[in-house]
Amino acid sequence: MNVTGKSLKRVLLSLVIFCILISGVGIAYAEEVEIEDKGISYSDYFKGIFDMAEDRYKGEVTRKQMIEGALKGIFDTMDSYTVYYTMEEAQAFFTDINGSYTGIGVVMSEVDGKILIDRVYSSSPAEEAGIKSGDVIVEVDGKSIENFSLDEVAGLIKGPKGTKVVIGVLRDGADKIIKFEVTRREIILNPVTYKIDGDIGYIKLEMFNSNASKAMEEALRQMDKKNITKIILDLRDNPGGDVNQAVSIARMFVKNGLITKLDFKSESQIDEVYYSNLKELKYKLAVLVNEWSASASEILAGAIQDTASGTLVGSKTFGKGKVQNLYPILTPEAVEKYEKETGEIFVNGYELMGKYGIYPSDDEVIGWLKITTGEYYTPNGRMIDGVGLEPDIYVENSPEGKYKVLEGIKKLRKVTKPSLNTESEDVLNAESILAVLGYDVGTPDNLMDEKTVRAVAQFQKDCGLYSYGVLDFATQQALNDKLDELILMKDRDSQYEKAVELLKN
Repeated sequence: MNVTGKSLKRVLLSLVIFCILISGVGIAYAEEVEIEDKGISYSDYFKGIFDMAEDRYKGEVTRKQMIEGALKGIFDTMDSYTVYYTMEEAQAFFTDINGSYTGIGVVMSEVDGKILIDRVYSSSPAEEAGIKSGDVIVEVDGKSIENFSLDEVAGLIKGPKGTKVVIGVLRDGADKIIKFEVTRREIILNPVTYKIDGDIGYIKLEMFNSNASKAMEEALRQMDKKNITKIILDLRDNPGGDVNQAVSIARMFVKNGLITKLDFKSESQIDEVYYSNLKELKYKLAVLVNEWSASASEILAGAIQDTASGTLVGSKTFGKGKVQNLYPILTPEAVEKYEKETGEIFVNGYELMGKYGIYPSDDEVIGWLKITTGEYYTPNGRMIDGVGLEPDIYVENSPEGKYKVLEGIKKLRKVTKPSLNTESEDVLNAESILAVLGYDVGTPDNLMDEKTVRAVAQFQKDCGLYSYGVLDFATQQALNDKLDELILMKDRDSQYEKAVELLKN
């Protein structure tokens, strides 16, 4: 995806992520600032550094690479939300925010050196071709992707709209490659999924991309058709996105009044205040949040909490109260070119567009800067950066790590009755179950040592069984029953269950 030239104009008019149209706001003009009052300008200083590197470095490096390295270094000194993106990095970022891209419609991950299909989007070319979640990609257009990185495989799969790509996969551990011819087309990323459970509607919002508010409107239309007035809004693991999208969605749930205030550092950037005009609450609302609910998610959740428009359920949120803007950074050649045309120095392409209506071409933008420009406040004036939102009802979901070991545990066979110094697979499984339950067995190791005997005896006592430390059949059955309970607990969503209970009362 090109993000400059004509598309830069589109970005200016319709993307403008995280807050508002720039209206002339951006990075300060380059200045001739003296270093230690010795008459050496920063521009001369850095030119000297680049010249020295080119003269002394025995290796291959271009001035563009050095400039990009310098830019990354400068902005790495700021907070973790301020990032300089190369053009390639910016394309991936824009895909997330724009909510669309040209491709086949899959989400991939790299696991143990294999490229795995994590998700296939509904109605996508990949789904229509027959590709499934869990497939392992081994070929692209007949070329083996062994030892390829995830980015390299993604690059092979990407291509112009209407072109075809052949994906070779292994399915369910089979040795035979299955090949699918897929036609690339525009993929719309819908961040909203929903379902109706009895008289309660559940809406999951994954991120605030440019499709979020329209997708939320559609989900609520479906709820209204079924006369659903009790809603669970799931913002867990939602990293945020476009503030405008968050505000639009807030206006669907937050009663009349302030939603958020954005306070910017630059005097040239006007602070923004957003309101809802919703006169009457339409839904009884429970909002699920956790430690990865951040940024725009916290704007929405904070507005709902402060205005008593719903109840937050879950764990404390991430705590990102800062706002970022995105700016195209011009190449040195473009800066020099437009200085001659305008008599002014611009490094921020938006300033050039805003003041003179000049849209730089693709090759005149070296990269993009996402920089923290301000902070936001909840309706009650809370600034939650580094603090987060405390839920109204705290419910901790069971940590995945605790139950991950369950994947390899088998039920005890009830064939023998292991006792002290017995070695067997049943002992290993018994020790593993006891460890998850919190009994001290050391490291599960097949051996029924004294520590395991004591743990078995304590388990027997807790279960009302004869406590003597032998894995008899009754004890094995009790451990098998506990394993079944643990597996059920692993699949339970206690935060969701609490929200359902809240809405039913």
